[in-house]
Amino acid sequence: MSLGTRPGLETGWNAELRSPDQREPGMVEVVWAAYMDSEPVGSTWGPPECLSRNRSFVRWGWNGTTAAQGQVLGGSVPVLIVDGEHDRTANTTPPSSNAELNFSVRALYDAIGGPHKLMVKALGAGHRMPRERQHKNLHNLSVQWIKGQQVDGNTTGVFAMDENGVISPSP
Repeated sequence: MSLGTRPGLETGWNAELRSPDQREPGMVEVVWAAYMDSEPVGSTWGPPECLSRNRSFVRWGWNGTTAAQGQVLGGSVPVLIVDGEHDRTANTTPPSSNAELNFSVRALYDAIGGPHKLMVKALGAGHRMPRERQHKNLHNLSVQWIKGQQVDGNTTGVFAMDENGVISPSP
């Protein structure tokens, strides 16, 4: 478990903002309030603003070595990866001196052994995309993938998604 603070949430999120309209005004307060509403223990710790408890991050099974094994991922288990253009949480930049802390969404995509894999880079979005302006486009991609295991007829490849939800091939 790790503990989070409201200033920590804002600092981490601000580090990934590249445009003033990436998130709506007041979203930090809305998200923090939602955290506190669902946090019966940490919301009593404080002052001034209480704490949020977060699960520890464990990458078991979701790494370059295991992603390639037996072509299960991208084979019998189709994979859609949606990555925010400005995501510095899931993409370690700059690289850490501790190799265990380095992560690249593109390298993970490349490591997936099977052919039924799709990666979409959401332009103008960060790691907190479900709470940013691209959230509806993320939802639409997810619905297409869950219902038909495809996005706009595509079942494999790397794409970019603009802020209107239009996807196009990406190098």
